[in-house]
Amino acid sequence: MFVLILWFIVASSALAQNKEPNYTPFMFSLDTVEISGIVDSPDMETKTILQLQQQLNDSLFQGVRYWNAAYPSYRWHQIMVTAGNRSEYRKNGGRMAILHLAVYDALAQVWKLKQDADTKAPFQQNKKIKAVTEPSGAPAFICEWSTAAAASHAVIGHYFPDQKAYLDSLLVNFKESRLRTGLQYEGDIEMGMAIGRGIARQYIDYSKTDRTNAVWTGTVPTDKSLWTATPSKWDPMKAQWKPFTLAVADQFRPGPPPSDWTAEMEELRQFNTKHKSSDIAFKWKSEPVWDNLLALKILEYDLDPFQAARANALFHMARFDATIAAWDGKYHYWGIRPFQYDPTFKPILIETPNFPGYPAGHTTIAGALAMVLSKLFPHDAAQFEALAWECSESRFEGGVHFRTDNEVGLIVGEKVGRHVWDAFQKCTSVK
Repeated sequence: MFVLILWFIVASSALAQNKEPNYTPFMFSLDTVEISGIVDSPDMETKTILQLQQQLNDSLFQGVRYWNAAYPSYRWHQIMVTAGNRSEYRKNGGRMAILHLAVYDALAQVWKLKQDADTKAPFQQNKKIKAVTEPSGAPAFICEWSTAAAASHAVIGHYFPDQKAYLDSLLVNFKESRLRTGLQYEGDIEMGMAIGRGIARQYIDYSKTDRTNAVWTGTVPTDKSLWTATPSKWDPMKAQWKPFTLAVADQFRPGPPPSDWTAEMEELRQFNTKHKSSDIAFKWKSEPVWDNLLALKILEYDLDPFQAARANALFHMARFDATIAAWDGKYHYWGIRPFQYDPTFKPILIETPNFPGYPAGHTTIAGALAMVLSKLFPHDAAQFEALAWECSESRFEGGVHFRTDNEVGLIVGEKVGRHVWDAFQKCTSVK
């Protein structure tokens, strides 16, 4: 029995020989990390894998496939959603960005350490061990899937502490399933988990200062030409979240909305006269269209774990900063909603979101995500642009926004998305 200690200083030679692609942490890295758990000797690790593989039945095999499907953060993103739905705690607006940035930074660290490694997988060293899932081709040294699992487990547990037992059981299940693959030894898994936990701790500390839990104490304007209602105590504070890339919240603040909505209100009335429902309005209200699309594109283009982590980090960071930009405009201008401008108007979506309308949040985010996705998957840029416009039209057809709200939101979002992309490239370029 022995304790594994990983010193990142020994990998410094790899940094001087960067190969393409290059992955550099966006925000946090580790200098050293100690594996606190005791890892068995190589012979015992081999024996453990053989025993686990001998136990394989149809159910356990499906478990292996479940945990090792798609890319490392795929299941943990879903688990974040499930934990939030199970939890009594509030769904903090920064949780997905922190999750995927932690995974990316941790995997960027692992990628560097793998560059000079030539460690063979257990199935390559012992013919009795089978590769239960498809090998990635990368060195077995340090398990990137385990890195993502440990980082995700820690971040999700931070946001939903009442789900600890649930999350702990999933992590145990994951580790056992990863060992059953025959692709990595327990030492590789433990090293990966140690890196994931170390990076997650830094992001958790950061999240405590990102103002996503701040409570609003302001007052709503009394001008009847503006939006008037009682927002949630957290909603106005989205404009004051700490951005990842924006210099200030109002960096891309649009000009003021129209002072007269008469013509746009009539356009909405005319649409409602001719349409009693709207498929796209309900689609964009109820489905995670962009999230599903990102996962699909990662699978279509067969991105490796490191590419997938980078794509997710960019995507969720763009959504976060676009939210700040949209809400800055909303609570600066207090743009009135259609049903408030004309109290007789009945929106197709019935329930209008309880915050100001200008610029539209859906479309600001759509513009930002379409831009980032177009950078990631340029051959599909036309598809992303079309979806952003469909999202814009859906908010008009649903009757919850004037057309100007939506179109201005797209413009602001595109600027945010381009800025996030450029800032990310600058921060993660080779130093």
